[in-house]
Amino acid sequence: MIDAQLASFLQEGLGLQVGTRDAALRPSGGRAVALTVDPDGRHIVVYIPEVAIGRLLPDLESNGHAAVSIGRPMDDRACQIKGTVVDIRQAEDHERAVITTQFTSYLGQLEMIGIPRAVASCWTNWPARAVRLKVTAIFEQSPGPSAGHPIA
Repeated sequence: MIDAQLASFLQEGLGLQVGTRDAALRPSGGRAVALTVDPDGRHIVVYIPEVAIGRLLPDLESNGHAAVSIGRPMDDRACQIKGTVVDIRQAEDHERAVITTQFTSYLGQLEMIGIPRAVASCWTNWPARAVRLKVTAIFEQSPGPSAGHPIA
């Protein structure tokens, strides 16, 4: 489902937003700070800081549906991954390096479009939860004629 080229893009350090919904279909969203693709290409792990997961956790635990919007600020390349929750756990110490590396890359992206690093560098990223999702669909979200079309 996620090939090597798409996996490389997804893990380069991008803007990440996680969306959920409750039983009444009311949406909720929160910021994520890193994403990794499992070697099987069918699962991802999204890292959501503890300060941002409070609104999302009840929905993730009750219905297990999530949408992750991924975007690269410098050129608006974007996609959305929909998936179902496989596991939610505390991120482990060895995963902190992935979070730090990807978030630092994201800050660099923001600088390229004129947003000073200081604006977002104070955002809390740790501790975080690791939310493993089974990918059910991927959609192109980059501006242009393919926006909204399935990637996989």
